[in-house]
Amino acid sequence: MTTPTPQTAPWWEELPAGRNRLRGRAHLHTDAPELSLDGTWDFRYGTRADGSDLGEPAPITVPGLWQLQGYGAPQYTNVVYPIPVDVPHVPDENPTGHYSRQVAVPADWADALAAGGRVLLRFQGVDSAARVLIGGTEVGVTSGSRLTQEFDVTDVLAGAGEDGAAEHRLDVQVVQWSVNTYVEDQDMWWMSGIFRSVDLLLRPAGGIHDLVTHADYDPATGEGTLTALATDADGAPVPATVRIPGLDLEVPADGTPVPVGPVDPWSAEVPSLYEATVTADSGAETVRLKLGFRRVVVDGDVLRVNGERVVFRGVNRHEVDQHVGRTQHPGNQDLDVALMKRHNLNAVRTSHYPPHQRFLEVCDEQGLYVICEGDFEAHGFHADSTWGEDPTGAARRPADDPRFLETLVERSDRFVRRDRNHASIVLWSIGNEAATGSVTTAMIQAVRDADATRPVLYEQDYRTDDADLFSLMYPSVQESREIGEKSLSPEFRERLVGMLRALGLDASDDGFDDAPALTKPFLWIEFAHAMGNGAGSLKEYMALTDEFDSLQGGFIWEWIDHGLVTTDAAGNRIWGYGGDFGERLHDGNFVADGLVLPDRTPSPALLDAKHHYSPVKLEVGAGTATLTNRHAFRDLSHLRAEVSVDGQLKWQELELPALAPGESGTLALPAAEAGVTVVRLLTREAEGPVPADHLIVAADHVDDAARAAAVPALGAAAAPVRAEDGSWTLGPARFDDLGRLVALGGLEVEHSDVDLYRAPVDNERARTHYPLEARWKRIGLDVPRRRLVSLTAEGDALVVRTRLGLDGSSLGADVTTTWRGDASAVEAAVTVTPAAHWPAGLPLPRVGWTLALPGGLDEVAYDGAGPHESYPDTGGGATVGLWTSTLEDLQVRYVFPQENGNRARVVAADLRGEAGSLALHAPEGLGLAVRPWSTAELDRKDHDGALEADGRTWVTLSAALQGVGSAACGPAPLPEYVLDASERSFGFRLTPGA
Repeated sequence: MTTPTPQTAPWWEELPAGRNRLRGRAHLHTDAPELSLDGTWDFRYGTRADGSDLGEPAPITVPGLWQLQGYGAPQYTNVVYPIPVDVPHVPDENPTGHYSRQVAVPADWADALAAGGRVLLRFQGVDSAARVLIGGTEVGVTSGSRLTQEFDVTDVLAGAGEDGAAEHRLDVQVVQWSVNTYVEDQDMWWMSGIFRSVDLLLRPAGGIHDLVTHADYDPATGEGTLTALATDADGAPVPATVRIPGLDLEVPADGTPVPVGPVDPWSAEVPSLYEATVTADSGAETVRLKLGFRRVVVDGDVLRVNGERVVFRGVNRHEVDQHVGRTQHPGNQDLDVALMKRHNLNAVRTSHYPPHQRFLEVCDEQGLYVICEGDFEAHGFHADSTWGEDPTGAARRPADDPRFLETLVERSDRFVRRDRNHASIVLWSIGNEAATGSVTTAMIQAVRDADATRPVLYEQDYRTDDADLFSLMYPSVQESREIGEKSLSPEFRERLVGMLRALGLDASDDGFDDAPALTKPFLWIEFAHAMGNGAGSLKEYMALTDEFDSLQGGFIWEWIDHGLVTTDAAGNRIWGYGGDFGERLHDGNFVADGLVLPDRTPSPALLDAKHHYSPVKLEVGAGTATLTNRHAFRDLSHLRAEVSVDGQLKWQELELPALAPGESGTLALPAAEAGVTVVRLLTREAEGPVPADHLIVAADHVDDAARAAAVPALGAAAAPVRAEDGSWTLGPARFDDLGRLVALGGLEVEHSDVDLYRAPVDNERARTHYPLEARWKRIGLDVPRRRLVSLTAEGDALVVRTRLGLDGSSLGADVTTTWRGDASAVEAAVTVTPAAHWPAGLPLPRVGWTLALPGGLDEVAYDGAGPHESYPDTGGGATVGLWTSTLEDLQVRYVFPQENGNRARVVAADLRGEAGSLALHAPEGLGLAVRPWSTAELDRKDHDGALEADGRTWVTLSAALQGVGSAACGPAPLPEYVLDASERSFGFRLTPGA
């Protein structure tokens, strides 16, 4: 037993935390009466937890967060605690909200109460701790912000209130900082309040207080076994009967395993559920639930569901909404699952706490594998030792601090008991980034004691001494391969030992040698950091899951950008992040790292993930497509195939081969008309939130030579003509005396030159593992200087030789641009030669050409990869064809402005608008980005909402681009995606409209 905090401690600092709460139990759908207390409450705000400075009452919405309702301000930190690390104490300045309302037991509950019924007060989420009083009498104290807490309030609600009326005053004193804060340091906004629903529950005598079900499935026989146990508040069995009409089943809910015969098993692919009721034999209560029969086992180094290896194509999901934060609009639960299913995700980790109950119900219904995680993270304890301020700080971490043992074991038991009836949950996780020790060992055991039917995971059990699966965050592709091969390089082994040492664990050089990790299944619990324009190399990661059975996929970080709608000093509507609310200590836009934008618009990263997460691997070659069925349980009869050979204007049906799970087959394809064949697979019928004719995967085969040959050559050559002022004319183009293109027909050109820069992406900024932005700007690559070396006419060509120099440096590049033209077009052949002494290991951002054209060219048609953006290590699912877009739709509104919108492999494009038109051709295929603002504007602004169009249309053609990688938290781009500073040549043609 742990030593409790002395009772002289204030309630918000007591350990064990929490008072008078009932033991955790399942969240049940019951016909027993319930009264929602959601709505408008009275609220007083102060800065002292003792309530001595509370302000005047004002209305506030429950559920809600007070920082988003006019009190205090949100704060975002990723690792560091926003308060001193002084366990179990918190500062005197402790934002506090005092919630009040009247509550009365409904009159029609009287008979049930007279018969021995009880009244419970349920809080589904209160951050970070609350003291509950009714009529001035303390009911209890909460512990676990994202955990359901229930209190028996029967006696305090009995009889009349203070004024003789039936109503009683309910007071909830909520503090922002408490001892709970030390174990709730998740990577999200610090915000406080009653942010989930509050309910008053009538628990009838003889009713079903708790229900535990296990719907097992035997893959060898196809038969199910049901175990159900109904209990009262003391844990004693309650006579009750389970009925499943779909199985013609009626059996006692007494904990006895009952064979139920053949069943349709539940999986994420086919989420078969059976409607069930459990009725107390007394008739006091009936509980409704949906049961899914399935079995989850660890079989050596493979995790199996229903006997088959599954690959998790997943995402980590925080709960956040751009307007109400962690409170969540009710529909977000269904919308998130719908978006995940439509983008081929099959798994989600509830990082780093149990989610709103509805989310798990939707995962059951629509089919997602869930890692349900406990409300536990103590990341801030890493900071002292990481920064050298307290190298022995590991000894004080809750993971090995006996003061936290009872609290954390209880929290683990509580969350499992709430959620264990959900078929979608296939793994439990005790928490995240909180080190390991005697406490985490006990937490894992507590989870197993509460539910022995699922494996248990904990990422920071690096040796995997306690957990059932080995998992890591952000290993490189090479390190992941070594895990699959079960042969770690000395470098990787040294890194793992270093990770152990950082947690204050076995510091010997052979501390990982006897670890059981490589004997167990492996998961990327977090990988591919989807911050801004990223993450790169999903293709390479997912290919490893096809190669090694023990590599069972993983979870992209993360689902959604946590931007909050606010305004900046100039009045622009922006998505706010760390630092936008007056915080001194914050981690900037690191909170914006999702696959969907704050308004839940899918980002290109989600489309990239959709392709590489496809349940069917599709590869298109010359005349043949190869398909591999990656499903674990179903064939391809629910899909249909189409092919296009004309730029995706017309489609013709293909007959899919009958492929069982794991099998491969081929499709014969018609000849391509213009060097491009595109094959796509679509759904035949609607399945849950996935509609009929929904695109599952598309891939192409491109004959680059045929595409280049299809671009017509220039007509009769026009000779360059020099004017008296030194300017030149070549066909429809005019150049000034420095050789700069200044006009194309009637289009004024304000800028036209080689471009070696792009606005850094989040993965390249100062906080990352690969801070290229600082290195690029240190040498002035963002503000190069052009110097004309020579400008000469050489036959029918105008040859411009320039030097691109960098302030304070001898670095730069020599550029030769050879212009040729005919009566209607001008063509450039460009060679860029970076300085021979360019620093080793410093890539270029881009090699390309940028033009500033008149504004209003807001209609863009192009022949290239689309419809979404592509970079060297992203763009999965973008296929070559004829695409049209508005200028607005070509932009990606990343929370923090950065390079975006590049369309790859473009051989032709047409820009049109009020200012005129311009046709571009690039036979070898170039990247194309068209924007209403310059790279400099993207580079200088901190919020998407603050970007200002400058009245120009900026067009950038890229011959080569640096990969985006994942280095905001994960690895840098793979070597093949690094743009080294070597000589490159490219060309393009410009044809202004008549």
